[in-house]
Parts: sequence; C-alpha cells; structure tokens
Amino acid sequence: MSDRERQLTHLVYEASLGNSLWPELILELTEHLTRVEERPLTEAGRSGSVEELEGHFRRAFAISEQTVSVQEREEHLQAVVDTFSFGVALLDDAGMPIMSNLSVREQIGPLLDAGGKGVLLLACEERGEELRHNLAHWIAESNRTETPLRVRAGDLPRAGHDAAREDRGRMLVLPRREAVRMGFPARAAAVLIVPGAGNSDRLRSFLQRMGLSARKQDLLAALLSESDLRRASQSVGLTYETGRTYLKKIYDRSGLSSQLELSQALARCPLGLLRERRLTDEERFGVRRMLTLPDGRQMEYFILGPKGGKPVLAFDAMAGVTIDVLGRPAEVLALLERIDVRLIVPCRPGVFRSTMKTNKSLRDFAPDVEALLDALNIESAGIFAMSFGVASGLGVAHELRGRISHLVLSAPAYPAYRHPNWRDLDLFYQMGMVLGRKWPGMLRQVIPFLIRSIMQNADRYFDRYAERTTSTHDLTLLCSPTVRKRMVELLAERTAQGVQGMVEENVLNICGWDFRVGDIARPAEVYHGTLDLVSPLKAGELLAADLGNARLIPMEGLVHYMHSTEWPWQVARAAGHNCAMGEVPLRSFRQ
Repeated sequence: MSDRERQLTHLVYEASLGNSLWPELILELTEHLTRVEERPLTEAGRSGSVEELEGHFRRAFAISEQTVSVQEREEHLQAVVDTFSFGVALLDDAGMPIMSNLSVREQIGPLLDAGGKGVLLLACEERGEELRHNLAHWIAESNRTETPLRVRAGDLPRAGHDAAREDRGRMLVLPRREAVRMGFPARAAAVLIVPGAGNSDRLRSFLQRMGLSARKQDLLAALLSESDLRRASQSVGLTYETGRTYLKKIYDRSGLSSQLELSQALARCPLGLLRERRLTDEERFGVRRMLTLPDGRQMEYFILGPKGGKPVLAFDAMAGVTIDVLGRPAEVLALLERIDVRLIVPCRPGVFRSTMKTNKSLRDFAPDVEALLDALNIESAGIFAMSFGVASGLGVAHELRGRISHLVLSAPAYPAYRHPNWRDLDLFYQMGMVLGRKWPGMLRQVIPFLIRSIMQNADRYFDRYAERTTSTHDLTLLCSPTVRKRMVELLAERTAQGVQGMVEENVLNICGWDFRVGDIARPAEVYHGTLDLVSPLKAGELLAADLGNARLIPMEGLVHYMHSTEWPWQVARAAGHNCAMGEVPLRSFRQ
C-alpha cells in the first residue's frame, strides 16, 4: 500500500466518526479511482487496491453504525417519553433533572430551571396541614422514610405558566429504593411523576369520533377543566341554559347520560396516555395518502391542489424540499390554486412509507405510477422532474407515453454527459457521475454515510457548501434555517424504513438508464442554470438534443437549486399552461 492509499484509508475511518471530512473524502476517493484506472493493466494490485479500500469502507461503516446507534438509542428514548401526557423526571439529590420529558418541562419547567429550589407544598392529609419546602428537601425526606410523597407546585415563576392553579402541578416523589424496584435506574435519587391528565390527546380523539360542532367542542373542553357546567358555559361565552342544551346534545350523540359517564368514557381512552397534539396542516389538507398496488405492495403518495386542477406528477431530488407539500401545505396550496394544478408526488419503493422493492430499471416504477393514475381516474398528466429525480421521471414517461402530456425538466442530471474536468464541479457530481459510474459498489456504501452525515449536522454540511459558491441565489437558499431544518426532517422520514430505497434509486439514476430518451417523443422543456456546478449546462444541452422534441432554456446566472424558487411557473408549464418564464399569474388558469 502506497503512502497516498494509506492516507486515504485513514481518511475513511476519520470520516466515519465525524462528518466534517466528507467533501475531502469524496474528492480523494474519486482521485484514487482515477489514479488506479490509469495504471497499466499488467501492474499488480490494480483491482486489489480497489477491493482493499472497499473492505476498509465496510469496516468503517460498521464502526459508524455502532457509534450512531448509541446516540440514536438515547434520542429514540427521549422521543418516546416526550409523547406521554404524564410527566416523568429523574432527579439527583439537589433536585436537578438527570432526564425529563416534555410534559414535565411544560408543566413545571420553572421549578426544574430553579434547580429544585422552587417551593413545593406537601399535602399532609393526616394532620390536615401543608408543609412548604423545596424539591431537594422532599427528595431527602422521601428517601429517609422510603415512602412516596404527594406534593404540588406552589410559588413558581409565572412566565408562560399558571402554575398556581389547584388542578395543575400535582406530583408524586418516588424514593430511590421504590423507583429501582419499578425498574428506574439507580442513579436517580428520586423519580418525579406528574399526572398531567388535562394535557392528553383523549379529548381530541373523542371530539373527532363524535363529529361535534366547534362550540360544543369548546364547551366539552371547558367542562373537563372546570368540572362545573355553569362555570364552563361562562368561560366559553355561553349562557347556562345554552350550555345545558349543548350538553344534552353531546349525551345524545355519544350515547352517554351523565357527566360522570362522560368522564369515565374519556378516562378509558388509551390516548389519555399520550400528549395532546394539534391537527397539522398536512393532516388538515389530507396530503399524505396510501395506495395498495396490484401485487399487494403499499405506495405512499402526496397530493395537493384544487380537485379540478390539471394533474402534474412531480419527481423530486434526494432531499425533497423543493416543493414542500408536507411542511408548508397551506403556502404550496395557495400557489397551486393560482396555477390551477393538482400536484401528485409518488414515493418510490423503500422511500417514506412505500414498500421496498429492488427495481432493476428506472422503467420499473412506471407500473406503480400507472396504478396511481388509474386509482385517481386520471387519463393523462404532465411531469415536472428536477435534478436527480429527472431519471425516474423520464423512465416513467418512456413507459407511459400515451398518458404523459408535457415534460418539464429542471436542472436535469444526465449521466451521458462527461465533464472535461470533474474536479471543478460540485460534490454531488463527483460522487455520482464520476465515482458512482466507475465504482457502483463504493457508491452503495458512500450514500448511507452521506445521508447520515447530513442528518447529524446539517449546518456543517450547508456551511461547507455555501463557502464554495459565489451565487447569491445559492446563499439565500443554503443559509435558510427553514430549508436546513426541513432537509433533515424529510431525510429522516424518507429513510425511516432504512436507506436501501434511496441507495437503489441513486444507483439506477447514475447507472440504470437502459432506455433511449429519444423514444419518449413527448414535447419537453429543459430549464438549466448557466452556473450549475452539480450538473453543468452542457448536460442539459445534451439531454435536450437526445430527447429530440425538446427545447433548452438557459437560466442566466442561476444555479442547480434554482427550481426551489422557480418551481411554480415551471409546474404550470408542465400542466400545459402557456405562462411566461418566471411568471406566476394572479388569477386561476381555469376558464
């Protein structure tokens, strides 16, 4: 092994422990493969060098898996306990939290922020009196007597909290010995339990099931809080008589006959254990849908836009933040209504909640998309595809030629193009179009590393990219906290079943174009930034020429991620609307 190969091996292991070295690693891997390919065929060790490095990569990935699994185990545990409506906190002798869940922080956050020095009241029912001490005192008292103590919060800071209310802040202090018997870790001096009965998701579940009006929902929520119909009615602006009438209608709808039965029905709801959550915009608009395919697999798809709008299939890139129908459905819907488009995003196998299936060709996704069009009673649709999603979009267009009306391709990545100096281009071009094309086995191992590194530290990844660009458009996008946050969230959801789906998708994008794009014969528009360093303008020119019935439109001064801002009018063009470039009309296209 040469010194350069030894340095590259060290770099592989270093990158497995921290994601800051990813750009250097991709560059060095590509350089190494180029040097190996330039060796004479008779030179010993040409193939052995590549195989040896693949072995090091597999071992480094195993190390990374073990390291990350420890971190993720703690994150998963925290996420689980944060869903509980009741609060739980592990405390040390001074009353400081070792670990606490969200319900505790919401209800008695000021107490924990005070380091246990906030005053608590101990309800001593036998003596009919209340003793006032701080949390550290009651932890010591509970451990001294080895008895659980019932306490409630008092005299807490009131910023954002109404902690003095009688129905909040009631808690149980479990001594160490009792907590250990229950299975809590012995490190905790005590365990604090906060019931939090009023903050569970059971009421929301009941209201949805009963289909009550908004005013009846308000009354029922107030009644559970106040326990008195007169006070509950007044608190929501109703007269007592109106409140009685509403309550009777609630009884009739639910089949219950008294407030006691109503309380018991809610208490029996399993969702009483889970924190209250609000209906999200994505749920409200019904964006996420599931379809059972003819072979029994499940395919998830996203759909948004006016029901009578012209249908457009969208094929996104790896991150999926270009048209964020999950995170910003209200904003996206407003734009789709203006261009009169019904946007449909089919999720490829193994991605999001779609069942994993190993496709051997980009064309293999077409039957799934056709089944989706059939289920939605759509005869034909336009296609809007961007970046590395163009490969899947064209594979579908090739197979479903009679059902595709228009093609709009934004910043397409086209493997048939070879750049004369790949060192001048972006990390993704180096990884995919050079390393991946020449070394598919290594690409399969690199992609999981890259996905994980972005999810672990998106800021570092984006900052490194932003340092290299001179484009204002790029900087605005890459420095957006919302874009960074959503990329991590969407990558987490896309890879919830594992990364195999994304690995296979990217390998096919780069190596699996087993069809002639000229056979598609649909009218196509190719929009490409003149400053694109992920897929240069020349790639768009070559793709447009190979398509035949296509028109290339250079986007002067824009870069690869230009579709993040230009998508509304590009989607309109995919729907067949004759709008000008960069124009989003102020009125609907519908005549």
